Amino acid sequence: MGIKRLIATSATLLLGLMSLNAAATHLTVELKAGNKYSFLLADKPVITFAGGALVVNGDAETSYSIEGVKNFHFTEGDASGVETLSSGDIRIISLDDATIQVQNLEQKSLVTLVNVSGVVFSSVSADAEGSATVSLPQAKGVYILTAGGKSFKVIKK
Repeated sequence: MGIKRLIATSATLLLGLMSLNAAATHLTVELKAGNKYSFLLADKPVITFAGGALVVNGDAETSYSIEGVKNFHFTEGDASGVETLSSGDIRIISLDDATIQVQNLEQKSLVTLVNVSGVVFSSVSADAEGSATVSLPQAKGVYILTAGGKSFKVIKK
């Protein structure tokens, strides 16, 4: 009887986890400083830890290393619902291996991509909706994306 109970409990737990994952649409990362970042689960991000930082790999070409993480969790929400973010929360979306879109910025705020030597590869202003699309260089490497007074490490593999 113990084996049947174990199998039934395992099956119930598995079904519960599957239904929980079906409802979640975003990975939300909260920082100790109070900022929140959201990654679309449809992009199938891979989450790892390296050197004390949470690393979110958006696809085979881009990676985001985030330090000072308080916690991360899975949330429901409309992928196009930028208005559900509170002010100051920035959303970074990897569109493909050549572009990143930054959302929920103030209109005309500057978004800059530089390499670790300080060479500027891209500098764009946010549009009226608070979005900016940044082109990534073709070369593999580590880049710094600065947006809304915050900086993010972008690793292109």
